[in-house]
Amino acid sequence: MRIRASELEKKGRLVKKDERYEVYDIEMENLVLSMTKLFPGKSTSGHYHEDSEEVYYFLEGEGKIKLGEQEYPASAGDIFTVPKDTFHQVINTGEQVLKFMAVFEKYEGRGTKLKAIIPAAGHGTRFLPITKAQPKEMLPVLDKPVIQYVVEEALDAGIDNILIITGRGKRAIEDHFDRAPELEQFLQEAGKLVQLEEIRRISELANITYLRQKEALGLGHAVLQAREFVGNAYFAVLLGDVITMPSCMNEMLEIHKRYRASVIALQEVSKEETKKYGIAELGEELDTNVYELADVIEKPEPEEAPSTLAITGRYILSSKIFKYLAEGRRGYGNEIQLTDAIRRLIQEGERVVGYLYPGRVFDIGNKLDWMKSNIIFSLEGDCGEEIEKFLESLGYRKG
Repeated sequence: MRIRASELEKKGRLVKKDERYEVYDIEMENLVLSMTKLFPGKSTSGHYHEDSEEVYYFLEGEGKIKLGEQEYPASAGDIFTVPKDTFHQVINTGEQVLKFMAVFEKYEGRGTKLKAIIPAAGHGTRFLPITKAQPKEMLPVLDKPVIQYVVEEALDAGIDNILIITGRGKRAIEDHFDRAPELEQFLQEAGKLVQLEEIRRISELANITYLRQKEALGLGHAVLQAREFVGNAYFAVLLGDVITMPSCMNEMLEIHKRYRASVIALQEVSKEETKKYGIAELGEELDTNVYELADVIEKPEPEEAPSTLAITGRYILSSKIFKYLAEGRRGYGNEIQLTDAIRRLIQEGERVVGYLYPGRVFDIGNKLDWMKSNIIFSLEGDCGEEIEKFLESLGYRKG
């Protein structure tokens, strides 16, 4: 591939644009060629690569580059090699736009498309006896199982490479997203073409892979099973029994792109409910509903909770989290907790951002939310008017 430096902006894909800089990427098999326009008086956020070197070539303007604790002047024609595991940052010290090119191996989401992990291996004990032979993720909400809403949320956010972590007795999940030739033939012969189209659509939703968690050792252990699937990149986690309305993941991806950080969705709960969730301690406010996270704690007692902001079952995480999950440390309930590993990320200096999600969250792992979700989805669906009339006959009045 032959590309002139002057063509990088035209041929590259715009991956970042804010008041500091514009970044354009050209993706190759294992490398990314990136061109940055850094505006006067601004600096890049700074980062480091654990496993690869990076080369910087300055094209226009005047500035400096920080390599570890050292700073060096940088202007057109200068080339710098950044060693592995070295913090580096570029600062524009001139009055014109500073342009520079970087070449590096694909890492942590740069040049790679996020994959999604959907943990769906829990026993569903709060729903027994219905979950004895029926996965809780297959419980119907209106006319679709819970997990289909979750898969569709990932797809709506542009994520179509999905790994579902299952366990014993979860075969119905795989069957739901698989082809059903006999059923399709029956619907075809019966002239039920609308139903046939929907059945075929479900089987073609996404590129879904399945992996069984052989032992139920907690959410963190379930996520750890995806280590090889994810590789060295950020990835999304959507709990298989949680529905967000509207889609939460779309906005989380925008926040992730803006701050190049892990992102956790949060919602307010009552003080008494903190012992049911991972709870976040907020740090600096970055934007509307967006905060740096200072800490996260798994299921604290109300008097020990740093806030009433609960993790809602949607995450974008750095692959560095696998290092902490692999240590196998047991936390609350003698399980490997994902919240504990996120806490380690924060403690080790990794940026983790909290998003105060303003929509509705339905935790279908509990009966009350399941019933609420069916009522709300019914009211907002095709049969909403009839459901309203029925509820009114029971004494319900809208508003």
